[in-house]
Amino acid sequence: MRSWPDPPASRPLSWVGEPPLPSRPTRRSARRSPPIQPCGSEPGMASAVRYNQPAPHLGRRASPHPAVPPGARQVPHPPRASPLRSHEIRERFLGFFEKRGHHVLPNASLIPSDDPSLLFTVAGMVPLKAYISGERTPPSARLTSCQRCFRGSGLTTDDISSVGDCTHHTFFEMLGNWSIGDYFKRGAIELAWELLTQGFGLEPDRLWPSIYPDDGDSLDIWINQVGIPDRRVARLKDNWWQAGPTGPCGYDSEVYFDMGAPCSCGRPECSPQDECGGDRWIEIWNLVFMEFDQAEDGSRSRLPQRTVDTGMGLERMTAVLQGVRCNYDTDLFVPIIAGLERRASGGRDPEQRARSLRVLADHARGATFLVAEGVRPGNEGRGYVLRRVIRRAALHARRVELAGGLAGAVGDVVATLEATYPELRQHRGLAEATIRAEEEVFARTVEAGSDRLEAILRDGTSVISGEDAFRLYDTFGLPVELTIEMAGERGVSVDRAGFDAALQAQRERGRAGRAGGGWNAPLTASIGAPAEIVATSTVSIDTEFTGYEELESRASVLRIGAAPEREALAVGEEDVIFLDASPFYAEAGGQVGDTGTFRWEGGSATVLDCVPLAGGPVRGRAHRARVEAGTLRRGQAVTAAVDVPRRAAIARHHSATHLLHRALRELLGETVVQRGSYVGPDHATFDFGFPRGLAAEEVQAIERRLNGAVRDNLPREVREMPVAEAQASGAMAFFGEKYGERVRVVGFGDWSQELCGGTHVERSGDIGAVILVAETSIGQGTRRIEMLAGAAAVRRWEETESLLRETARTLRARLEEVPERVGRLLEQNRELQRRPREAGGDAVSAALRATEVTGVGAVRLALQDDPSLGGDDAGLLVDRLFAERLGGDGVAAVFGQSTLCVKAGGAALAAGVDAGRLVATAVAASGGRGGGQPGFGRGGLGVPGRRAEAVTAFRTALEGAGR
Repeated sequence: MRSWPDPPASRPLSWVGEPPLPSRPTRRSARRSPPIQPCGSEPGMASAVRYNQPAPHLGRRASPHPAVPPGARQVPHPPRASPLRSHEIRERFLGFFEKRGHHVLPNASLIPSDDPSLLFTVAGMVPLKAYISGERTPPSARLTSCQRCFRGSGLTTDDISSVGDCTHHTFFEMLGNWSIGDYFKRGAIELAWELLTQGFGLEPDRLWPSIYPDDGDSLDIWINQVGIPDRRVARLKDNWWQAGPTGPCGYDSEVYFDMGAPCSCGRPECSPQDECGGDRWIEIWNLVFMEFDQAEDGSRSRLPQRTVDTGMGLERMTAVLQGVRCNYDTDLFVPIIAGLERRASGGRDPEQRARSLRVLADHARGATFLVAEGVRPGNEGRGYVLRRVIRRAALHARRVELAGGLAGAVGDVVATLEATYPELRQHRGLAEATIRAEEEVFARTVEAGSDRLEAILRDGTSVISGEDAFRLYDTFGLPVELTIEMAGERGVSVDRAGFDAALQAQRERGRAGRAGGGWNAPLTASIGAPAEIVATSTVSIDTEFTGYEELESRASVLRIGAAPEREALAVGEEDVIFLDASPFYAEAGGQVGDTGTFRWEGGSATVLDCVPLAGGPVRGRAHRARVEAGTLRRGQAVTAAVDVPRRAAIARHHSATHLLHRALRELLGETVVQRGSYVGPDHATFDFGFPRGLAAEEVQAIERRLNGAVRDNLPREVREMPVAEAQASGAMAFFGEKYGERVRVVGFGDWSQELCGGTHVERSGDIGAVILVAETSIGQGTRRIEMLAGAAAVRRWEETESLLRETARTLRARLEEVPERVGRLLEQNRELQRRPREAGGDAVSAALRATEVTGVGAVRLALQDDPSLGGDDAGLLVDRLFAERLGGDGVAAVFGQSTLCVKAGGAALAAGVDAGRLVATAVAASGGRGGGQPGFGRGGLGVPGRRAEAVTAFRTALEGAGR
């Protein structure tokens, strides 16, 4: 943690809810003072447990399963409290704070919903940012939670390589409590001390707090209120918290647990203040006190509302309370590692084997949760992080010869954590399939990548160039972090700056090629609002949504325009309008926004869209409208009317997606989970997690089941209830989706129940009919179904019928004869195409016999230059040369009449040969174009008279690549 300039010296101000601290009272006077209860302690309960007050013994029923696994490395002097299991630690922490007036927050998604700057929820306070900043009102001034977190995107290579030691993790759980404008330092410290010593039963003399050197207030509390000896309060420059160069900041105070002298550096005066490199001092809790606001010039002022933000890592605290030295020896990991042990048959070095098993256990947890949250392996953003985690684990799986790979650990992860995260059960199959597929893809590329890396290392280099590292990533799919780790094991470093420069150059080229707008263009463009709409939010406008009950409402115009605000709109002008009440559904949950009209005396406007503005100078339900007649003024009373036929068409498609989701789970299995959707008036798409494409028979069966539910005319039922009650009732909620305290459940009969805020038909029969028009892949492990409902389905049937009749007339056949007649024509066409290929087979065989295999450096080459060969024959010849003359090891190249085909494999790839680049270089010499992948390339030769130049350029490029 960085040391920031010292805050201005000043005494704390008097705050409501916590009296000002005395000015350095003596310990005697402090102990005589009556107990202070700034935290709203229960009657008869002391607000703090003093250092000299013994902790009670925690009596519990004995668990049939020991919390401390057999063989775990024990702390030299275990804590006084008998071991607690991890789920008991969660419950005890949350229960402690709930009894002291804290509202228990639900576990938020790993994917932040309100912060595009973060890939993942990296700390417990991330879901609370809007509460802490004042943008939203918290349900209570006191909050507590156990929040799942993931760190992997912002870590340096050294950090991620540390995962597998005793304390580092990608996925972890953070326990925390917050005070927003309520208690401050004194309350936070006293609550922490009470929980640690009374709630968890830790011995007081093994707890050492730390403070910022100039934080006299915290020092007073630790010494004079809690009773810690002065020598046991460490002064650390790191105890200053700041999220960035500007904004909220303040002191923090940490609590360290003493693992015992045998874990220390050996010096008698060893303390948390010494950076001695020992493992004696384990930080178990960090209490952050946000009280200053730092400006750009470095000056600080008091925040209008002080905040306490604390964090306690569950994994680390579990290790302390279970009396073990390593997080991986706790009940959070031991069942997973035990499963890995049974399947791992390799790894001679015990330490390396143990480290690999810890990496696999951690990455199995992280990958399982990311897949459950909807992340899929990819080359950008969250997908790249997941790919990196799976591939790093795959390397460790190879080292210990792990049968079943990382995917085989998903079941143990689910079994270990499903009591806390029951949603994991329904995602187990998808997680296994996704991880296994990525492992298989990686296995096909890592061999060549590892061979190429070995070839580079054999050259005796001490630094792998950025260009080589980028080629390993770009060509062979080897993440640079793995290259660094693998090279580091051989004492070789990597030019990371050079790699980053090469990667950035590639991205710039990609962006240039994709320049222009797109479906994900900024919201400001989609609603026609000025760019300033993305500035810091200053105004929040509440609009009562009346669209569930009525499609036309009387309303008043509260605001015109987002930035800047306008007084009026004249004929032909367009801007965003905010009302006090509106029947218009604002785009959300995949459903598009409503359109319609505003009418008022002497004027009217067309409502072109309705969207929720979540960022910018204004937040609220924004209606993009264009005035058609009269003038629309702020304060004007209007009649807001939704386009009823369009709303009905949208409702049909939305209800159809609910029925489709139920049909998919019924016919394909309960592991099918929705990943996204688009619901419009003309069509709908439904994205879901599934490891393979659907057979035509499966699509037909799903469509039949779906239309059967439509014919059943199931009644729609809408209920509002607490989110926990909704999930317990079986309503489908999506892991990773953010829900409020109360949710809306939409059901059709007892067949389909989902959490949903959209608009729907009254009965399933109102949908009319549904057609599934396409089923495709949109990414690894994710499928998309496109569907039409109601009038759109009828139009498609009519169009299909018309096309079929036209085809029958062209073929001079009856409708039922069309498939057989088309099949006969296709077979005749194939026969006509087969004849010239068979005639050319003799030419290919002759060219095969005439081709000699030569050597270019260490690379074997089979090259044929035959202008008589057409494109198909050139492709056939290069395949036969590669397989029959080279045995798949070397480079085969055929210069045909106007085509160049090149195939490479084996030692050639390991030596750095890239068939696609060879083709691009050769055909460019003749004025042609081409390219491809490392294993195969194809291109068109340009000017016929420059054929010899192309052959020469090919040989020269191959000689350079094979060196």
